[in-house]
Amino acid sequence: MIKKKRWLTFMLAMVPGLGHLYLGFKKQGMQFMIGAFACIICIPSIPQVFPFALAALWFYQLFDALQKATWNKLAAAEHERLMYEPEGFGAPWPPLSMPPMPDYPKDDVNPVLLGGSCIAAGVILLIITMFPDLWLLLSELNVGTVLVSLGLIGYGLHMLKKNTKA
Repeated sequence: MIKKKRWLTFMLAMVPGLGHLYLGFKKQGMQFMIGAFACIICIPSIPQVFPFALAALWFYQLFDALQKATWNKLAAAEHERLMYEPEGFGAPWPPLSMPPMPDYPKDDVNPVLLGGSCIAAGVILLIITMFPDLWLLLSELNVGTVLVSLGLIGYGLHMLKKNTKA
């Protein structure tokens, strides 16, 4: 098992997705890269929304890469214990004895929410393209800030509704 350095993972994770690529999570690393570059490309279109999305994506991928690097370090230590220490000789071989990788909650994406978000993004891009004067008026009224704040409020209400302990 190849040991990966956590400090190098942290330094590489400064570029979105590169830390995941270093750890061997190619698909997830490419998804983070594509998402970050799509946010950068869309910043001129909606400058109030996409910098916020880019910051959220960047921090999420940074700490996710660090968490995966920590798990890799623990898995490597367990592998070495099983291979080289005397009490490991009678133990079952990996992956049966290795701790599983921490699983992330798999929230099913509501197709209605995803479809509505795609329609809203399409309408906004259509307004930007077809009616630039209307978009200039809306951007002067800080519509992007209002959309981000409404999105945060809606997500907070969704989380409160989903949490039965509250």
